[in-house]
Amino acid sequence: MEQGLKVKLEQALAHVFGSAKPLLVTDSIDIASWLKSHAIGAFLLDEVADLPKHRRKNIVLLPTTGNGLSFFKLERFFKSSRVLIVPLVAFDPSFEAAKYTVKLIASSDFAAATKENNRWVSVLENSDIKRLVFKGMYGELEVILKEGLDLMLPRTQAGLLPGEWEAIGMFFEIAMIPDNEDFFHPGFLVNGEVTVPGVAIAHHRIMPEPLTILPKRAWELLGGLVRDGRFPLSVTIENSQVKQVRSSDGTNLTDEIAELSNPQLELMLVEMAISNNPGLEASELDWSVNSVLNEGARGVHFAVGDGVTGAHIDFICPGMKDVLVA
Repeated sequence: MEQGLKVKLEQALAHVFGSAKPLLVTDSIDIASWLKSHAIGAFLLDEVADLPKHRRKNIVLLPTTGNGLSFFKLERFFKSSRVLIVPLVAFDPSFEAAKYTVKLIASSDFAAATKENNRWVSVLENSDIKRLVFKGMYGELEVILKEGLDLMLPRTQAGLLPGEWEAIGMFFEIAMIPDNEDFFHPGFLVNGEVTVPGVAIAHHRIMPEPLTILPKRAWELLGGLVRDGRFPLSVTIENSQVKQVRSSDGTNLTDEIAELSNPQLELMLVEMAISNNPGLEASELDWSVNSVLNEGARGVHFAVGDGVTGAHIDFICPGMKDVLVA
């Protein structure tokens, strides 16, 4: 995968930026040096101020610290730019995770994914559709759509416009979320049992500093189980509430996951998402890496925890297909 990384990355991002080659901007010296070693145009965030404005038109932003997300600094540098944000800081800001994520970007299909997103928006906004069933090698989930269904609307066109900033995850999923952030009365009901080969864990940049230990502990727990060969997880969901999570050796993880994701939310789903990145093969993903791109493996994922009061934990089920829409 190392060979031709620059070419693959430029080809993938051409759907986002057109023929103009983007600059990759980060606050990590190690990441910038690695990108340059592949002849990829890369700069540290603080170096961007010295670039003429025409060099800042197309940006892939790879922040690894909260300082890299300073709105005032970004606004000053990139106010009129096309900006694709890859939020390493929200998942895993390490050098190894960054390399893995960049390689997955190079394999991603932005055009096909946004076309599929557009199809799903039409399906989910159709008031005649009341029930979806997703089925695959990992199990089966039924989703009942209710009045008041809220969608975290995805990208339905791959190309960014000047002055448009977008997080990369919005290209590769369409998410059903609780209406009006009322986690206990979502506009969707999910029921079923699945086995889960991987997870992704994130937190929001506004999470209070004392609580940032929770996503760290969540990845220590679940990433450790992946590395120990104790995945897939078995997950049972009833009426959009996770009732049980067990590792492959039978260990009950339910209470621990509830504690890490904020027990006051009672393991209610904060997201039920359809993932749409056909450029990624699930068999080639490394579940021992906490990456936002893993969420896009074509299939579904669902999450507990809001990322502000507790860890946001995505359970990822690639290969799940809609076998019934009614």
